[in-house]
Amino acid sequence: MSAAPVLGRPQARWRLRDPMAGQKGIPNFPPVVATVLASRGITTRAQADLFYKPHLAPDSDPLLLQGMHEAVARTRTAIAERETIALYGDFDVDGVTSIAVLHIGLRRLGAVTMNYIPDRFTEGYGLNVGAVSALRQRGASLLVTADCGISSIEEVAHSNRLGLDVIILDHHAVPDELPAAIAAVNPKRLDSPYPFDELAAVGVSYRFLQMLYESYGRTLDETEFLDLVALGTVVDVAPLRDENRGIVTAGLAQMQRGLRPGLEALAAISGTSAPQFNAETLGFAIGPRMNAAGRLKHAFIALDLMLAEDLVSARPLAAQLDLLNRERQAQTIEACALADELCGAADDPLIMVGSDQIHAGIVGLVAARLAEKRHRPAIVYQQGPEESRASCRSIPAFDMVSAIRREKDLLVRHGGHRAAAGFTVRTADVALLRERLINTAAELLTGDELRPVIEIDAETPLAGLTGIEVKGLMRFEPCGQGNRKPVLLSRNVRLANFKPVGAAQDHLRLTVKDGPLTWPAIAFRQADAELADRVDVVYSLSREFGRESLQLEILDIAPSAERRGVEFGR
Repeated sequence: MSAAPVLGRPQARWRLRDPMAGQKGIPNFPPVVATVLASRGITTRAQADLFYKPHLAPDSDPLLLQGMHEAVARTRTAIAERETIALYGDFDVDGVTSIAVLHIGLRRLGAVTMNYIPDRFTEGYGLNVGAVSALRQRGASLLVTADCGISSIEEVAHSNRLGLDVIILDHHAVPDELPAAIAAVNPKRLDSPYPFDELAAVGVSYRFLQMLYESYGRTLDETEFLDLVALGTVVDVAPLRDENRGIVTAGLAQMQRGLRPGLEALAAISGTSAPQFNAETLGFAIGPRMNAAGRLKHAFIALDLMLAEDLVSARPLAAQLDLLNRERQAQTIEACALADELCGAADDPLIMVGSDQIHAGIVGLVAARLAEKRHRPAIVYQQGPEESRASCRSIPAFDMVSAIRREKDLLVRHGGHRAAAGFTVRTADVALLRERLINTAAELLTGDELRPVIEIDAETPLAGLTGIEVKGLMRFEPCGQGNRKPVLLSRNVRLANFKPVGAAQDHLRLTVKDGPLTWPAIAFRQADAELADRVDVVYSLSREFGRESLQLEILDIAPSAERRGVEFGR
């Protein structure tokens, strides 16, 4: 019996961000750099200075975050009366770094703390009543959640009944009803006047510590924390603009000067060093290894590594994480193949597949690959006898967490963001839930929204990229969600050679030429791309991992003869 045909990624739409950007550029700037800046709305030297030097931006007042006054006051009481404070975090990097920051900062003030991260497999995401009861029995009288808790109505009520006060430090989407906590500090609260609502949980935790220290007349030593705050912010894919851009820029500068033992051990095992640290290092070398702990074993391994005080204790933990990450990579390849097979040729506007053969720790990775490959909201679950645990990834046009909340009557637990969410559902209700979510996607998504759009900052000949242009484009770092690398389109480039690479042979290593210039290039997950002697390429500049040399990171490629059109944005 032959396998069902598998649908590939729809052809991307190329869209020029601002067709007038070339006429709005800052005078005397390199032309391509000026066009890219203008396409991002930066058209004056003052705006450019603020972009390139985010430390010049004025700080927002964290006391504008609703609940901050109450959180500081209750924590001061706990410290003064030597109460035990339980720090409860999520099992991803944002949760782990949040707990690490709180642990270090509170103990510097003399607080008595205990750390708790739930087990992904026996407890699942977020607060649970069993853990709350256990922490109370162990003597905790104040519970501080980080990267979870904002949707935990019943669990906080249970905590209150036990006499365990709760402070929530979170950044996930806020439900209509808030838990009855002492304080719920979340920049996404609709009643919050705080001007930036995209802090990661570790950023919220850091701002909380700043206000706590200030209440004692002390200044928080940012050199102890900014590397962790930057790490959690980047790996959680928080938008790297405004306040986050300042945090990550400062955190990376600190890392480049020297690494804490846990990060130094991870850097060594991943083949990089402190001076080479950038946002990509965090996102693709450090983050996956740390996340592998919570995905396959327990996140306490990653937390212990971040809290390690010397390399002797850090190195074995880093080696353990590296081994787990290798195992995670192998399992992800197998699970993605299974998920593709389960999807077959179905062309529904939302994908929802699962199996008892897909490990609960990697369902989010598989969902992300499906969403990227097919440009559909994707949900992948590990099917259990009674309950199934799912992770969701979305596309820009679809609010995943809102769609899930529509079906809360079917869900045991749920939470997340617009682009990424998770839930637990009774296995008997999976088919009904799938039907409802597909219908919601069909109702809300148009055909054009089910084709990926690549936003292009500027079209320019590849041969026209001078050294000063390249230097200016690289200064857009740190780049990531919310501040993508500059994206260029160059047409009629000669394809000198190419070959598939990677464990699954799904990437392309290429060499392209335009006039006298030759560029190495990498095209991730595009081994099936249509190629020709002359191609049009959409790309960004990136550094080869662990090296100083530059390459083109090709986002899309098409035969020049196709002459694919470009849509106009704005």
